[in-house]
Amino acid sequence: MKPTKVYHKDDQHQCGPNCNHESHEQDILQDLEDVKNFKKDKVKIIPSKKKNRITFENFLNFFPPVELPYTITSDTQRLISLKNDPLSAEWMFNFVLGKDDVIDEYTEYMPCFSLPDTKKFFALVYWEAGIEGSTYFLITYTKGGVIIDKSKIAGTKYQQDGLYQMVCTISPSWLFSCAEGRLDESGNAAPISSEDTHRHTALQMTSEGEIVSI
Repeated sequence: MKPTKVYHKDDQHQCGPNCNHESHEQDILQDLEDVKNFKKDKVKIIPSKKKNRITFENFLNFFPPVELPYTITSDTQRLISLKNDPLSAEWMFNFVLGKDDVIDEYTEYMPCFSLPDTKKFFALVYWEAGIEGSTYFLITYTKGGVIIDKSKIAGTKYQQDGLYQMVCTISPSWLFSCAEGRLDESGNAAPISSEDTHRHTALQMTSEGEIVSI
C-alpha cells in the first residue's frame, strides 16, 4: 500500500505520513526573517533626497552657464528673475558671505549664471539688491568650494544727484569691460565727470581664478 502524501497549506512542500511540520515551519519563519532583513537593507541603500541639501554641488546648480560674450545691462535682472529664484540667507552664509556679515529685510540675492570652460576653478555671477541699489558680483571658487576672489562688475546705485549705472561686457577671454554713467530723468546716460566721459574700468580673470584690474 502506497504511503499517504501530506501537503502543507501552501501546496508547495511535500512530506511523509509521519511529518509533524515543525521543520517546515522553521523554514517559513526563516524565510520571513530573511524578507524583513532584505527590506531593512533596501532602506539603508536607498539614497536620501539630495535636491535641497545645502551642499556646494547643489549651490553650483543655481548658476547655469552662459555663452560668451555676455553683456549685463539694466534689463538683465528682469530676464534672470524669470528663470531663477532668490537665494536664501542659509545658502549665502554657507558659500558667499562671512560669518560677521548681516542680511537685513531689504536685501535680496539672486543667482545669475556661471562662466563656461573654467577648468581649474568655478566662476559665478550673483546679484545683490538693497535700499541703496543693486550690484552684480563675480566670485570664483576652487574645485573644493573655497572662495578665491570676488569683485563688483555691474549694477546701479542711488545718489543725491541721480541714479548711476554700471554695465559690463564679458569676453570669451575673461576680460570684463565695465562702463559707469549717470542716468538723467529720462533714463538716458549723462556725463559723470567734468571731462564729459563715462568712467571705464577693466578686469581680467586669470587662469587660476584671480580677478585683477588692468
